[in-house]
Amino acid sequence: MLPVVSVIIPTYNYAIYINLAIESILLQDYPKELIEIIVVDDGSTDNTKNVLEHLISKEIIKYFYQINKGKAAATYTAIQKSTGKYIFNLDADDIFLSNKIKSVVKVFEMDNSIVHVGNPAKRIYGSETFLNEYEIFPDLIINKPLDGQWLLKYFLQNNMLFGGGSTYAGRGDVLRKINIPSNVDMYIDEFLIYAILPHGKSYFTSDSLSVWRDHGLNYSSSQNTINKRKNKSRRILASALGILDYLCSNNFDSKIIEIYKLKCEVLKIANKESFNEKSLNDIFNFMQFLFISKLSLSVLKKYHVFNRLIPMSIYSFLKRH
Repeated sequence: MLPVVSVIIPTYNYAIYINLAIESILLQDYPKELIEIIVVDDGSTDNTKNVLEHLISKEIIKYFYQINKGKAAATYTAIQKSTGKYIFNLDADDIFLSNKIKSVVKVFEMDNSIVHVGNPAKRIYGSETFLNEYEIFPDLIINKPLDGQWLLKYFLQNNMLFGGGSTYAGRGDVLRKINIPSNVDMYIDEFLIYAILPHGKSYFTSDSLSVWRDHGLNYSSSQNTINKRKNKSRRILASALGILDYLCSNNFDSKIIEIYKLKCEVLKIANKESFNEKSLNDIFNFMQFLFISKLSLSVLKKYHVFNRLIPMSIYSFLKRH
């Protein structure tokens, strides 16, 4: 007997795309009556509710509005409102391919210890329909159950991450017990992976089942003004520090915490570098951290730390030439 699943869509000002996201759920080759669609509107100022009214009135979706608190808070609300055995995350500007839910449920059902399933994403641009790019996963992690603790270390030691965003699905009873701090903000996709992996196994399919859409409205897209770029940099760093605080507060393995501290330190100095604000004192403090951390040379190389030790005058010269 197939289980009920939940698809959560946290959204903010994506009226232009959200109906396409929901349509991709309604076109799944999985029984429609077993799919719960939950939309949490994080204080949109566009016409999001209006474009969804036909789906709300027919009870095709469950719509919840909240004042703007950020994507992490909207995701937490959606998870707590869900009732499905498995929870699928779908960004409002992305879509699922028609076999997504059926394929992922099959993986979950084969092993009760699997708490997370991910898949490579295909990519489209704007309103294009041609799927012209896709993620490439390391062969080491494809098509087999992976111990979550091992995978978390593997990701951090190699400065990589897969299986988040609209490629993410998690076991509902596990996810609903995880408290999501609002300060993880822009790193909610990363947080969901880190938070669930200690609870069991992960599995990555080789098939691309989700589609990411790149467009000018993505927060990850380029922002032109210095102030906007600085604001984005501050938010990214604050989000990373939010995850670090969670790792420390929840007794994660000391090696995992140490590498994540490195990630945060690299972000700090990279931010200053990008705005020509890196000082010799910043370099000295960074060197002190590296010495105390005693991380392996291979890990340091993965995080490109040695580039950060170059003084700004030399760095600027190299960029110009």
